[in-house]
Amino acid sequence: MSRGTYARGVRSAMATNSVLLSFVAIYVSIVAISFAAVRTTESRLPVEAGNLTSYWLESEVIAIAMYLAWVALPRPHRMRYALETVLPVGLCLYGVDAAGLTATLWFNLDVKTFQMPFGSLTGIGLILGGAFAGWFLGRYLGGLAATDRLRREAASSRRSAWFAETSPDGSWRRATGITTGLLMFALILLGQATSPAYAPGSPLPIQLLAAGAWAFMIVVGEHATISITDAAIKVRTRLLSNNMGWSVSLSEIESARAIAAQPEPLRFDRSRCVLRTGPALEIRTVTGGRYAVSLDEAAEAVAVIEALRSGA
Repeated sequence: MSRGTYARGVRSAMATNSVLLSFVAIYVSIVAISFAAVRTTESRLPVEAGNLTSYWLESEVIAIAMYLAWVALPRPHRMRYALETVLPVGLCLYGVDAAGLTATLWFNLDVKTFQMPFGSLTGIGLILGGAFAGWFLGRYLGGLAATDRLRREAASSRRSAWFAETSPDGSWRRATGITTGLLMFALILLGQATSPAYAPGSPLPIQLLAAGAWAFMIVVGEHATISITDAAIKVRTRLLSNNMGWSVSLSEIESARAIAAQPEPLRFDRSRCVLRTGPALEIRTVTGGRYAVSLDEAAEAVAVIEALRSGA
């Protein structure tokens, strides 16, 4: 491949989604801040800490170089794979590096004896929190990118015959708050009861991480996209993983109808994506499967499905 063709491929790949450009800008700026922080505090750190911070910085530079090289490949499917798979994994690794660097600087500033960030619950909590935050942000950005792509395809009548989005209401937040709140509360109590057994220090960072994850889930809320093509119905969720949801081939559908549904606490069911009280699309398959998704335009979706199944 000529150099000019490769350059055009890189530019077109980078220009296809603003989410990716935002990620690159944030990534580069935070790496620059990391270098500045290490340079500023270098004289106040023990020798061992200085060596370890160099390792964190090298990891960050290598990670961003590998990521940009991967997404620059000019094949159409590379961008989707990068945004929906490589992006979450890359941000998870970056979160570990950033949290490890922060913990190293925090624990070793103006001390004479070097302290490893993994030696206490505070350090462990910071690093686990960084990994979780990076992975979660990557998944969320990947979900936004997938939604943008599906919306463009529907608008241009390419691949998608019908497209809609749905968001949560108060009933979903109450049901989800009860379900996940009970799990988070149990996790907080477990950390409090067992923390001295596996690491010294306070379990507060892990407890704050659990409480913060619960609050973010309730405040941001799940979102779902519904895409109908001439081959299948696909429902994708955004909050925990943009690959979750369900997909049913049109040839497998026995019936499609509009129903009234509401979120239910203490229920985890991937085939049931009910985010609000009200209309929902219900699909029944020839094998006995039953799928549902909240959708204000459920009757319209049913009409589209029937038209596609009849070959109209």
